[in-house]
Amino acid sequence: MTGMGWDVIGHTWAVELLRRQMERGTLHHAYLITGPAGVGRRSLATALAQAVLCLAPPAPGDACGACRACRQVPAGTYPDLHLVERPEDKRGIGIEQIRDLQRSLALTPLDGKARVAVLIDFNDASEGAANALLKTLEEPPPRVYLVLTASDVEEVPATIASRCEALALRLVPEGEIAAALERRGASPESARVVAKMAVGRPVLGIELLEDPAKRERRAGHAAALPQAMRLDLPGRFALAEEWSDEEDLEERLSTWLLLLGGAVRSTAGQVSREEQRSTRRAIDAVVGTLEALRRNANARLALETMMLDLPPASEVRLSADA
Repeated sequence: MTGMGWDVIGHTWAVELLRRQMERGTLHHAYLITGPAGVGRRSLATALAQAVLCLAPPAPGDACGACRACRQVPAGTYPDLHLVERPEDKRGIGIEQIRDLQRSLALTPLDGKARVAVLIDFNDASEGAANALLKTLEEPPPRVYLVLTASDVEEVPATIASRCEALALRLVPEGEIAAALERRGASPESARVVAKMAVGRPVLGIELLEDPAKRERRAGHAAALPQAMRLDLPGRFALAEEWSDEEDLEERLSTWLLLLGGAVRSTAGQVSREEQRSTRRAIDAVVGTLEALRRNANARLALETMMLDLPPASEVRLSADA
């Protein structure tokens, strides 16, 4: 964590950049924070909103952590903070949400400082929502700051991305996550194990630390990947049938995706091209299955297709902790 009130694990460069801009009075009116799920996009957006809206900053660019704004911003209840995210029954942010936001942003800030809008996962926003937001980005009201988050800048319309300052967050080193988990009360051994399981994603690390049941499930899912890859086709199909009714099937596959992605990064330059291709083939198989499940495909058939495409364990070098 860098900077008073900036409750962010890792991403020191981004925190320092934003703090310097606030100190100099050069904060941009719009930011686009991108990065993998769980890396801390929302955490950084919330910390920026807290620093902007703090009623008693100890220094420019910092937040006191005690005033009404600092207490309410993390909960999303501060009146000058406008949180926009996908409704549970929708596929993404819609045009009416943006129109409501625009009406709110046109008003004078209630506490007289500023208004901050945080738009979560804008890569899933509808075309109408993106077009509506464009007007606000082109002619922002005074004392209004917009912070968008997305998985990748390429998944946001270029007209939107080009009008924001982009902050591309990367996976956080395991040691930084472990140190942060220790500060939250974890023992050194627990922090090390959980940080490894988080695969560079601090938010996932915190979730695993706070939910032992989830931690145990994910450890089981991780161990099942190399086991499945060692089986012959009848054995793989038996697993597909067994897992097809699992409530946490997406969690299983998401864990595999993290594990395989970690293998790509940790073995870069150390394995043959054939092993690299096999690992990427495994990633494609899991990604394709997740996409099929999200389209409500038959789970058993999707899993059987994945099992056909997964390479044997001998062709993929996974972590010894898998």
